[in-house]
Amino acid sequence: MAQTLNTIKKRSTFLNVKKKGQFLRSFSFNIQILKDMSLDNNINVGYTATKRLGNAIKRNKAKRIMRELAKKVILKYGKKNFYYVIIAKNSLLKTTFKNLESELIKIIK
Repeated sequence: MAQTLNTIKKRSTFLNVKKKGQFLRSFSFNIQILKDMSLDNNINVGYTATKRLGNAIKRNKAKRIMRELAKKVILKYGKKNFYYVIIAKNSLLKTTFKNLESELIKIIK
């Protein structure tokens, strides 16, 4: 069965990953990771852009960037049966996409 990328939508899932998962810091974003064997070889990804990031336009742009990063990097390098929550920082909007990709690859491995 091939890996699929699912989006986390429930707040309870975000809170569970925050409570039980591992927290990794990076320059442009933070990542919370939690292993769950009940995911059936899927990868679940959540995206967080808080109001500290800026107005709605900036938050939406950050989420679009994070979704594209997840498609390119987490689907390729991410592990099966894991939750990933990507939390945007202000520097995410100022960094090139290529640098963001290499940063995410480095933090996931």
